[in-house]
Amino acid sequence: MKITKKTPLRPRGRSDEKRQSTKDAIREAYANGPQKEVQIIPAKKDLATDAEKKKLRVCAYCRVSTEEDNQASSYELQVQNYTKMIQENPEWEFAGIFADEGISGTSVLHREHFLEMIEKCKAGEIDLIITKQVSRFARNVLDSLNYIFMLRKLDPPVGVYFETEKLNTLDRSSDMVITVLSLVAQSESEQKSNSLKWSFKRRRAQGLGIYPNWSLLGYKGHDWEIDEDEADVVRTIYSLYLEGYSSTQIADLLTKSGIPTVKGLSTWSSGSVLGILRNEKYCGDALCQKTVTIDFFTHKSVKNNGLETQYFIEGHHTPIIEKSDWLLVQQIRKERRYTKRRTRKCKPRIVVKGPLAGFIIADPKWETEDVDSIMEKLSQPTETVTPPALEDENFVIEKE
Repeated sequence: MKITKKTPLRPRGRSDEKRQSTKDAIREAYANGPQKEVQIIPAKKDLATDAEKKKLRVCAYCRVSTEEDNQASSYELQVQNYTKMIQENPEWEFAGIFADEGISGTSVLHREHFLEMIEKCKAGEIDLIITKQVSRFARNVLDSLNYIFMLRKLDPPVGVYFETEKLNTLDRSSDMVITVLSLVAQSESEQKSNSLKWSFKRRRAQGLGIYPNWSLLGYKGHDWEIDEDEADVVRTIYSLYLEGYSSTQIADLLTKSGIPTVKGLSTWSSGSVLGILRNEKYCGDALCQKTVTIDFFTHKSVKNNGLETQYFIEGHHTPIIEKSDWLLVQQIRKERRYTKRRTRKCKPRIVVKGPLAGFIIADPKWETEDVDSIMEKLSQPTETVTPPALEDENFVIEKE
C-alpha cells in the first residue's frame, strides 16, 4: 500500500511561526530558568498595619413583608440578634440597624429605611451590610443585583453579607450563586402572589369573600360590625348630599366640625366624601375586584374595566344606608355631573398671531348675554383697550 504525506489544511504562515516561537520560549524558560532575575512582590490584602487598622463600620438590614404576629416576632428577633452580633465584635463599629416592617421586597420604592441605608453607604458611612438572606435584601432580581454591583463600585466598596447563605458580595466568585438565589426569591414571591389571587377568586366565587374594611368608615372587625359613632358621620354625609349640599361643602363642614377622616386626618377633601357616597358597601352590598394589579413589582393597580372577573354579592353585610337612599344618591351624582359638563363655559380666547390674528375662538355654550358682554369690551375705543388689557381673568390670549 502506497503511503502519501497528508497535505496540511492551510499553509503555514507567520502566525504559525510566531506561535511556535512563543511555545519554544516558554519551554526554554522552564527548562533553563528565567533569562533575567524577576523580583516577586506579593499582594497585600490590607495596606494598613495592625496599629493603623480601622474598625469595619457594620450595619444590618432587616425586613418582614407583613405585620402578622409570627412576622413581627421574626422582625424583632432579627433586630435584636444583629444589634448584639455587631456590638459584641471587637473589630466592628456599630453603624445602625435599618429595618422595614410590613413592606414587600418586590420593589424598593416604599422601603424607606432600605433607601436611607443606601444613601449612608454612598456617603461613606458604612463598610458592610449584614442581612439574614438574599430574599430579605430584595425579592426582585434586578433590584438585588443593581444595588449589589452599585455598592461594590463605591470607593471604598461596600459589601453585603448574607448570613444564611454565608456569601459576601465583595467576593466576585459568589456572583453566580447570588444571581440564582435572587431569581429563586423572585420566583417564590410570584408563586405566593398567584396562590393568594387564586384563593381569593375561589372564595369570592363561593360568596365567602375576604373584604378588608380597615379603611371603610363605619365598620370594624372581620364580621363587619357597625361602629355607631362613625356610622353617624356616614349617615350625615348622605343626608346632606340628599338635601342639596355638594361634596366640597360637605367636606368643609366636616373639617370645621373637627371630625377626623377614617385615616385620622383632620382635613376632609371632596374626593374622600365622594368615595363614601359612591361605595356600594354602605348599602350592604359588596363588589369585589374593583381594581387590578398590572405590575407585580411596583404593585401598580388600575380600575378593572373588564380586565378581570368581578364578583358582586348583594346583602353581604348589615347596611348603614338604606338601599333606596343609596340609589337616589347615585342618580343625583349622575345628574350633577351631566349638568356641570353641560354648563361649563370656556373663557374667550383671542388669537394674537398668525392669519387669524384678532379673531375670537367662540364656545358653542355661550349665551346671548355672554356674546354681548364680550363684544361690548372689544368695542371700546382703541386708545383705552389694548391687547394686554384683554389678558385678564376673563380672557385668554392664544397664539396660533
